Formats: sequence, C-alpha cells, structure tokens
Amino acid sequence: MEKGTEVEFIPLEAADAAEVSAMLRAARAEYAAHFHPFAFDEGSVRSALERARRDQYWGVQVGGELAGIVMLRGFDDGYAVPAFGVFVAEEFAGRGLGRRALEEATRWCEAKEVTEIMLTVHPENTRAARVYEQAGFVATGERIEGRIVMRKKVGA
Repeated sequence: MEKGTEVEFIPLEAADAAEVSAMLRAARAEYAAHFHPFAFDEGSVRSALERARRDQYWGVQVGGELAGIVMLRGFDDGYAVPAFGVFVAEEFAGRGLGRRALEEATRWCEAKEVTEIMLTVHPENTRAARVYEQAGFVATGERIEGRIVMRKKVGA
C-alpha cells in the first residue's frame, strides 16, 4: 500500500448496495470470472446484505474509496464453518488487500470463537491458491462445482 493510505474494513449494509454493485459491475469479465457469490446488479447485492443476520460482509476502503468486499457466509444457512470470499477491484489489485482481508476475517473468527474457515478457489486461480496456502489453508481433496475446497483451523 502507498504510505499514508489508510485501509479500513467497514461493515456493509443494504444502503451500500449501489456502491458495491457499481464496483463489481465495473470489473472486466475476465478479472471477475471466478467471483460469483451473487449477481452483481444492485437488487441482488441489496438482497444479500438485507438477508444477512449472522453472515458478515465488509467493504474494504482505501483512502475512503471502496476497493473491495469481504464475506464470511454460511452461518445464516446453518453452517458452523463460514465460507470466506473476497473481491478486490482491479485498480487496487496487487497491493496486499486480499491478504489483509483474510487476516481481518481470521481475527473476526478468533474473536467469535469460530474454529475453522473454508473457501473455494477455481483451479485456474493459482495466484489466489498460493496466497491461501501461505495463510495456512489446506486443500481437502473435495471439489464444489469444480472449485477446490480449502480449510484452515483458526486459533489453534
């Protein structure tokens, strides 16, 4: 990150749907090809944020500008192990925001006594897979819709 550029993780609310949707829709199709937790239109984003009770959504802000979105989902569907997801806008890529997002999500899980995090990564997304491996995630051998399932123990 550039010196003096503050990075903040801000809880997202339904009122943030337009800004989040605009960021996601601005992404080139090739860049966002492996990120599809919900449709990128404002209504779909708003619906996901409105439905969240235990699921967590944060905006990544850099210098006050929305640079990404971080998610821990699955709690609202009854899962004890949340699924981590992150999207960093292309103009902010390569600055370590994905790693920072993973650290923030891990800290949140530790504080809430969540003992494990899971994620899925597309086999072609080798850069992300390396980041996850370096952070302690291990491939389970499972696949979900062709995506590699990885898990990490938290607070162990």
